[in-house]
Amino acid sequence: MTSSRPYALLVLFLCGVSYGAGVSLQDYRGQLHDIAEKVRSLQDHPEQAGNIIAAIPDETSVRTENGDVAINFHPLKDDLTEFSKAGANLKPEQLEQLESYVQRLEEGAAVFDHGQADASSSRQKIDEILARREFRNVHRPSMKETLLGKLYRRLARLLGRIHLQKGAFNVIQIMVYLLVGAALLLLVFWTLNRFRRKADEAPPREIIPFSPSAKSWRAWLGEARNSAEKQDWRNAIHLAYWAGISFLESGGAWKPNRARTPREYLRLLSTRNSNYPSLSALTRKFEIVWYGDRPAGQQDFQETLAQLEKLGCR
Repeated sequence: MTSSRPYALLVLFLCGVSYGAGVSLQDYRGQLHDIAEKVRSLQDHPEQAGNIIAAIPDETSVRTENGDVAINFHPLKDDLTEFSKAGANLKPEQLEQLESYVQRLEEGAAVFDHGQADASSSRQKIDEILARREFRNVHRPSMKETLLGKLYRRLARLLGRIHLQKGAFNVIQIMVYLLVGAALLLLVFWTLNRFRRKADEAPPREIIPFSPSAKSWRAWLGEARNSAEKQDWRNAIHLAYWAGISFLESGGAWKPNRARTPREYLRLLSTRNSNYPSLSALTRKFEIVWYGDRPAGQQDFQETLAQLEKLGCR
């Protein structure tokens, strides 16, 4: 049940579409009053919904001063059909919406009736009604929405005719459980994969204002030793790492680029290269000390110098 239906019927009521001979506006209001009484009776006799649907015409024509207009009752009958199929716990809420729906139809008819004498007053009143919250985002249904609505109603009728036996229901229930289990397994695998990928992600880029080889590896190593004398082991390991990168880059291991990460430098070196094990150990020590903020000491610095010597930095 949507708030767009009263609006759609009200628009039809005001359009003055020619539709042949029909009932007077007063008779139409009486017809709405009768429908409202029948809808209210569903509170005590919900089983009468089918009889009420049968009693309501699909559409009617109302005579006005501007010509006959067609009123479509299909939306109301569709809502009554939904009410008849709804569970007991949903019926009170749907009945309240039905009553509100018919009441707005009566209000629209009353507004149009008074508008025969004063068109400007009628238009103002209609604007006030359409400015209410329930009409704020209302629009006439598009062709796509109309086709989808018909499709959904046909599917609902088709599914309503299916009566599963007990055994068939159990099979479907098992299939649902299997699908849910498979979805949970996929979620677990995806989560584990994400955690593994996060652990293997390259550290943040350290952008230096020049390529590492622009400064001699001996200059890098000299700065590293100066930091070591001050017992600034973390910075000493950091500078020693860049000494190794400068050494390899100067030797033509790769083209200079000041925006690479340590992992990217390592990937540029083939695993078959004799320098790969030393650079791998040098990179690992540098990452856990510099990016991982692990405390460093003299022993860590000596291990870094040992890897540099294996590279050829002597």
